[in-house]
Amino acid sequence: MFPKNNHKLREIFKKAKMPEISEFSGEYFVDMLTILPNLRKFSHRKFFYKQKDKVLGYNILFTNKVWGHFFLEEGICKEIDSSGVIVINYKRGENGCISNRIIDYVKCIEENSLYLGRFNYLLLGKLRFSGYFSLSKII
Repeated sequence: MFPKNNHKLREIFKKAKMPEISEFSGEYFVDMLTILPNLRKFSHRKFFYKQKDKVLGYNILFTNKVWGHFFLEEGICKEIDSSGVIVINYKRGENGCISNRIIDYVKCIEENSLYLGRFNYLLLGKLRFSGYFSLSKII
C-alpha cells in the first residue's frame, strides 16, 4: 500500500490529518517502511489502552514479548511543516536508556484503521529521523 521511498512518504505524511488520541485502542500491526529493518516477520505490534484520562501502550514481538512502553500526547512535527501530530513518547520509567529516547510522530491515513508514522530517536540532544512506519488496526 505504501511506497518504500522517504520522499513519497513525506508527501503522504504532510497531507495526512492529525488523529484524535481517543482513536487509538487495541492492537495494531507495525510495518517499518524505510531505513530500519521491518520486524513484521516477528509479529511486531503496538497495543494501546486507556488508563484514567491517558492513552498508554507498549510494543509486542512474537506471541507476547512486551517491550517499549509509551504514552500518547499531542504535538507538532517541526521537521516537516509544524503540523499537528500524535506523539508516541517512550519517556517512561519501565524503559531502559535506549528505548526511552524514541519519539514517534503519527498521522491518520484512514480513521480508526491506518496510520503513518515517523520514527525518531533523541541522540545528543537532537531528534534524529530514522524512518517511516505504518500502523494498521488488527480487527
